Amino acid sequence: MPTLTLLQRLWRALTQKKLERARRELSLGSRPKPARAKRRALAVAEDALPHRLPSTPVRGRKRTRAPLEQLAFDLGPVKPRWKLSRLVVASAHQARIMEYLEFARKFYPELDGLEIRVGLAQKRGVLGWGSLDPERPGVWVRPRRLQLFTIAHEFTHLLQARNLVPRGERQCDLWALARTPLLIDASPNYLRMPRVLRRQAPTNDQAHLLCQLAREAIAAQAAGDRRYLVKFEAAVAESFSGARV
Repeated sequence: MPTLTLLQRLWRALTQKKLERARRELSLGSRPKPARAKRRALAVAEDALPHRLPSTPVRGRKRTRAPLEQLAFDLGPVKPRWKLSRLVVASAHQARIMEYLEFARKFYPELDGLEIRVGLAQKRGVLGWGSLDPERPGVWVRPRRLQLFTIAHEFTHLLQARNLVPRGERQCDLWALARTPLLIDASPNYLRMPRVLRRQAPTNDQAHLLCQLAREAIAAQAAGDRRYLVKFEAAVAESFSGARV
């Protein structure tokens, strides 16, 4: 047998190693991978089940929330706006009296929160009366001769009782005129007015003019003019002289 040279031996050994490595790779490639085989086994097992249940996520432990403290806004009972006398309750004009009072009170926010006593003026020749006692506010009206300006006049007396308006009947008339033209449905009784205003109820234009002149007089009084009432009466006489407004 011929002897192999060293180069031939090395070449044969290298060839055998390559062949063994190729066989090993072929054997490994023909086997299923462990992860893929595991997934196939799980799929087969799930298909074998009669009913497949939906997977439910694992819930963590619920947090216990402390309840918040409830705040109570108890403002107490609502104070009534009116306290009707027995005569007003029994009067057939009660609804009309309250309608006039409620309308006029909208223009007197200073009276909010007060319970005003309502009575009937029974003295002959008296259209209304307002209390000057700040602790017992009240107005008395005559239902058959009910006027918005009379109610405004009596409400102004309630402001006088709280030192919000200067005292006096003429001052009361002036401040009532300056409140709003919507309450001027009759001529004032204590201020000197032209004859044309005393014959009939003021028109809408006349009411606006009286309200404007009254506000100008109050502004003059605030500026220190002590003759503001006399000047107001003169301004009214001049405005209504010779022609109707």
